[in-house]
Amino acid sequence: MKIVALICRILLGLMFAVFGANILHSFMPPQPMPPAESLAGHFFAAFGGSGWIKVVGLFQLLGGLLILIGGTAPLGLCFLAPVLVNILCFHLLTGTPGVAPGLVATVLWLIVLYAYRANFAGVFTTKATPTV
Repeated sequence: MKIVALICRILLGLMFAVFGANILHSFMPPQPMPPAESLAGHFFAAFGGSGWIKVVGLFQLLGGLLILIGGTAPLGLCFLAPVLVNILCFHLLTGTPGVAPGLVATVLWLIVLYAYRANFAGVFTTKATPTV
């Protein structure tokens, strides 16, 4: 299981580090944009026009790098969880094709989460108390 978790961690970290860096400084050919009058087109117009996509790219890059480092993988998983939710929701709610990479990333994320589950024990409790 350790080898599978390591491979998944490296693949997930590389995926988000590379694509996050591409959002911040484009070095890959851009994907075709959805039609402007479609729901997805409106979404991208708001995301790109406001600069919010750069914030998402920064979180993708940072989360990917934290996962690649290894010792900081739990923090990287926390950074990437909302990004993955947004990727999946975007594709499922707008009906655009291309949900497969998001599903693959989610499976990799779940495998890495399972490998680091002991680090999240304090979060998944019903007996939490304040430390103050």
